[in-house]
Amino acid sequence: MQAKVMTFSAAIILLAIVALIPTLQLPSAEEVSTFIGPRFWPLCLLIALLGLSSFLLLTTWRSRHQKIDEGEETSSDEANGKAGTATRTLAATRHWWLMLGTVAYTMLMQGIGFLLATVVFALFCTVLLGARHWGAILATVVVAVVLIQGVFSYLLGIPLP
Repeated sequence: MQAKVMTFSAAIILLAIVALIPTLQLPSAEEVSTFIGPRFWPLCLLIALLGLSSFLLLTTWRSRHQKIDEGEETSSDEANGKAGTATRTLAATRHWWLMLGTVAYTMLMQGIGFLLATVVFALFCTVLLGARHWGAILATVVVAVVLIQGVFSYLLGIPLP
C-alpha cells in the first residue's frame, strides 16, 4: 500500500511541476485591471499541491523505513491486496463523484451561468458529503453562493462567467 501512496504523491508532484510552466505564463495583477491577476489563484493551488504532496511522500517514506527498521513484516493478506474484496459503497467512491462534480460544474458555468451552476454544485457536494437535514443543506448552499459571489465579484473585482 505504501508503494501506491508513494507513486501517487510522486505523480502529483510531477503534475504540479508540469502545470507550473503554463501558470507562470498567465498575466499578473500588474498586467490586468483586477486586484489579483489570473496567475495568483492557480499559483497558490500549485504551491499548496507541491507542499502537501511532498509532505505525503516524505511521511510515507519515513513510516516505511521505520517499519523496516523495527522489523515489521506485512501480512500475506495485506500483501495480496485484501482490500480488493471490499464492496463499492458511496463512501468508497465519494472522491470520484466529487471530481466528476467539479468537472460538471466547470462545464455548467458556461452553459447556465456561474450563479446557478454554483447553487447546483454546492447542493450536490453538500448532499454527497453527508448532510441530510434540509436546513443545513440550504444554509450551506446559501453561504457558499454568497461567499463565492462576494469574494470574487465584489472583493476581488473578478468578473464571473
